[in-house]
Amino acid sequence: MKKYILLPIIGLIASCCSTKNSQATASNSKKAKIESSCPEEGTCSFEILQNKSMNVKTDGIDKIYYELEENPDKVVFLYKYQKKIADKTLQDAGYSEEIVFEMNKDYTDFSFSDKRIQSTKMLFGVFCYCKGKAGNYRVTKGSLIKKGSDLQIDIPPIVDNQIITQIKISL
Repeated sequence: MKKYILLPIIGLIASCCSTKNSQATASNSKKAKIESSCPEEGTCSFEILQNKSMNVKTDGIDKIYYELEENPDKVVFLYKYQKKIADKTLQDAGYSEEIVFEMNKDYTDFSFSDKRIQSTKMLFGVFCYCKGKAGNYRVTKGSLIKKGSDLQIDIPPIVDNQIITQIKISL
């Protein structure tokens, strides 16, 4: 009987391990590293999704969303910030932001600013229980620059109390 009680407790302890403050993964052989600081109250991650493209859509109430689709000629970049939740029993306590955009698979150095950013389908997303704020927004101001192995993203505040406005990543 003691063995049956001990197993769930060990499983619970193993699942409660803390995560790193920031991580970067890529679906190819290159390693990406987040150079900008992640706010202490959250975790940040960055992914390069090879052979994917963004299909940006609008739902029945004119809210923007996207779906990832297979596309051998494209690559999607996805940066996420997720606020740590102190009380995990609260279902609606989560808050996260993301910046997502796509490029041609054979991208090299590039520079986009203001309305030209939309050629990358860049979206800024807020996910929380916060009426009028949650959802995806088209990014039409700011800059997106890749020079050498450095990727720099700067966007102005799009929603109230926005946390992520500047990202630097080493590809």
